[in-house]
Amino acid sequence: MIQRALFLLFGALASILVAELILRVLPVSTATNTDYHLTPNILNYPPSHEWTMATGWDLRNVQHLRSNNMGFAAEHDFVAGSDAVGLIGDSYVEASMLPLADRPAAQLERALGGRRVYAMGGPGSSLLDYVERIEWAHRTLGLNTFVVLMEHADASQALCNSANVHARCLSPDTLEPTVSRRPASSRLKNVLRESALAQYLNSQLKFNASRMSSPDFWRAGTAPESGKPSPAPVQTAPAPLALEQKRIVDAAVDAFFEKFDTLEGVRVVFVIDMNRRNLESGVRQPDESYHLAQRLRTRGHSVVQGEPIYREHQRQSRLRLDVGPYDQHFNSIGVALLMEAAATALKQNSNNAKEN
Repeated sequence: MIQRALFLLFGALASILVAELILRVLPVSTATNTDYHLTPNILNYPPSHEWTMATGWDLRNVQHLRSNNMGFAAEHDFVAGSDAVGLIGDSYVEASMLPLADRPAAQLERALGGRRVYAMGGPGSSLLDYVERIEWAHRTLGLNTFVVLMEHADASQALCNSANVHARCLSPDTLEPTVSRRPASSRLKNVLRESALAQYLNSQLKFNASRMSSPDFWRAGTAPESGKPSPAPVQTAPAPLALEQKRIVDAAVDAFFEKFDTLEGVRVVFVIDMNRRNLESGVRQPDESYHLAQRLRTRGHSVVQGEPIYREHQRQSRLRLDVGPYDQHFNSIGVALLMEAAATALKQNSNNAKEN
């Protein structure tokens, strides 16, 4: 009996070892070593850190990334005193599933005619984290011009319990600004980060049985549809935003500008995605991006909303805007549409400033 148990134990250990060795050869996502390397409230990577990112069980969209001198996944090192544009956001900005030339910073840089763009993406962050990065970049690097690329729910995700917060957030009870930093990694977690098998289970499979049962989970990436443009769905008014959600958005915007208004000479163009389920649905889901855009405009800032841009694209093309049914991040087409609009808004702001 003991011999049988030992045989099974050694067999399991051998299987784990073989799986580890095989996965080390494959482009499994590797440790990002994310931590508060820059300031106590900004999560980023160690400077000059290299890592691999892939999507799903079949390792789609493999990309090899390297952080710059300040610990961001950015093409350029950050240099103080430059005329660069700071590009702020979450995983929409980092866009680790896209080749470097297709990511938002590279596309915005081309749309601006070569003006440097400093990408400061932070996956899993939200509106109040963005103002932390704006303040740091302004005070440390002297940047005065920013584009903030936002998901449609980045304001409500500023709640401390949303799992989309790096540090600054709103108390769920009072909606007052506070700080909730992520706990330090345990020794065991730091060890497991270096295991290809552990990374595969965590980063590729997500340890979620319901997610693994979804057809989209097992579906490999497919090419975007092409052909003649199809009629866009009939546009209907979005369902009204709940009063409580409006309160959260208002509180997040107020907290953002409480810090932002201490910065002198800083200009921002906000680029806001929409609830893209509404693009192909006759019944439109609530979308807080409209209320958010209105609040930002009343503060005197330029706002680019995604919906009219997407609708125009729909009328002309059947090409989709997301990476795939398994990943709702923008593909290169979606990025290009928004970055061209952002560049136009930046140039318009610059012309208005010269006239004044």
